[in-house]
Amino acid sequence: MTRPYATSLYLLVTYLILALTFDQTWTPAIAGSITLIGLSFCSWSAFVHFLRRPNHPYRRIGQAIVLFWLGIVINSVLASLPDRFHPVWSDALANVTLTLFLFLTAMTLAQLIDWSSFRQNRLLYLDGFILFGMSFVFGYVMILQNVPDFSRNTVELIAMTIYSLCFMALILFSLILYTTGLSDTVRHRTLIQAIALFCVANFGYYTFLIRGQFDLAVFFLPLYPLSLFELIRYFRRVPASTTRKYTLSRPYLPYISLVLLLVWISFFQVPLLVYVLSIALLFSLFLIRQYFSERLNRRLLEEYEVIQLDLAQQVKEQTSLLELRKEEYRRLFLDHPEPILQVNRMGTLQTMNPPALQHFGQQLPEYLSSQLRREVVRLETSRKLLLHEGTRTYDTTLIPVPDHEYVYVLLSDITETLEQQQWLEELGYHDALTRLPNRRYFENFLQDRLVQIESGSLLFIDLDGFKQVNDRYGHDAGDYVLQETSNRLREDEVAARLGGDEFIVFLSRSKAETIRYTEDLINQLNRPFWFHGTSMSVTPSIGIARYPEDGAMYSVKQHEKNAYRFK
Repeated sequence: MTRPYATSLYLLVTYLILALTFDQTWTPAIAGSITLIGLSFCSWSAFVHFLRRPNHPYRRIGQAIVLFWLGIVINSVLASLPDRFHPVWSDALANVTLTLFLFLTAMTLAQLIDWSSFRQNRLLYLDGFILFGMSFVFGYVMILQNVPDFSRNTVELIAMTIYSLCFMALILFSLILYTTGLSDTVRHRTLIQAIALFCVANFGYYTFLIRGQFDLAVFFLPLYPLSLFELIRYFRRVPASTTRKYTLSRPYLPYISLVLLLVWISFFQVPLLVYVLSIALLFSLFLIRQYFSERLNRRLLEEYEVIQLDLAQQVKEQTSLLELRKEEYRRLFLDHPEPILQVNRMGTLQTMNPPALQHFGQQLPEYLSSQLRREVVRLETSRKLLLHEGTRTYDTTLIPVPDHEYVYVLLSDITETLEQQQWLEELGYHDALTRLPNRRYFENFLQDRLVQIESGSLLFIDLDGFKQVNDRYGHDAGDYVLQETSNRLREDEVAARLGGDEFIVFLSRSKAETIRYTEDLINQLNRPFWFHGTSMSVTPSIGIARYPEDGAMYSVKQHEKNAYRFK
């Protein structure tokens, strides 16, 4: 059952039972029993979610809820005792736990408020004073002025006064929190509803209690467990402790509160001095607020007019720049000596420049079109890549046009360049596949290098599992593994490919540094090789020979793999 339906069912069943059994004897007993059961469940939940988690940042809420439950239990026990076992001071002592609940909850709400918002907007200072004055006068009218008549001695008077002041602090902080607003608006609404429900229950219960109407006061008791359960739901997920820095998100709240307060003190009897001071103070604060609000509005209006003028000028400049860019794009498209295509986001060809028409004719080759479609659909920013069509290779640049649903494709036929480069590499000192130095280069390098250093390490690397990659995924995948292996070796002093899956690395380092490098290299080569979405793995066997000592290295293959070994 979802939470709103469960809440509605709880309220419906509870108040249906209280209405059907309305009696000065049975109604308080039934309402008290329902409340005790609900508060016991809340206390257990608070213990589980807060007190058993010592690092929870809001353990204070769990302590407050347990204290509230304890206070209700103690009051219920005292109410069932005969008068001789129920002295007046015991009620005041029992209410200390309820006062602590209000104090701890109010401090937690104050912790959630972003007080820096007040420094950013002076109107929030005035709203804070207005809300404080409203909550204080409202609390005085409803509760405080009747406390002296209700209290049976000085201890009880002091206890109830402190309880009322803590309750008004809770109201104040909840109103300020509602005014500034939390970043998580959905959960923020849950917190405000929980506090509002508790305030309704507390105001209703004590308003009728201090007037001697206990049979009506108990109707508000079942609201306590519901409000505490909502508090637990909010704080158990560790809400963010920062608020949105609004200039003022709820500007209507002080005005509504003033109207309600004026209506309330007009229909309820209050001392003349309190009435006059309330009206004078609150109206003075509102006049000051209106003054600052008008100044703020005038300044914002001036800033708005300046922004409008700047915006109009920027729009005009950007429009001119856009027209210029369009002309530049058009000239570049038409006059560029290499083929340029314009395709939409689905990869469909829209137009070609003259060199492209001369090179391809009216239609692109199908295989080239399919490659473009795959790349254009997921394109986010400009990128370079190689595209292939038969024996031809194109150095390709993809350029998305901002705010338009098409892409420019710049093609450069580099087939002859690649063939010449490959021929030179085969003829020279580099491996054609991995672009690493070959054996010939490495031998010449080593002869010159050894006469310049006192010590060094020669690493012979063999890839275990490489044959299985070739057999299972094909030679293209094997070539990719060799190329990627060479990429992971490129930062070394000198690395070369001997042939097949064998590589060699020379390091002018100590033995300890060589060990660290080798262990790191094993970790690098153990990372998966991703080829067309497929993860492939090989492991290195590394034999190490130290110079000037003699060394050979293939014994590691006979003992273990994915490791290294010195002679």
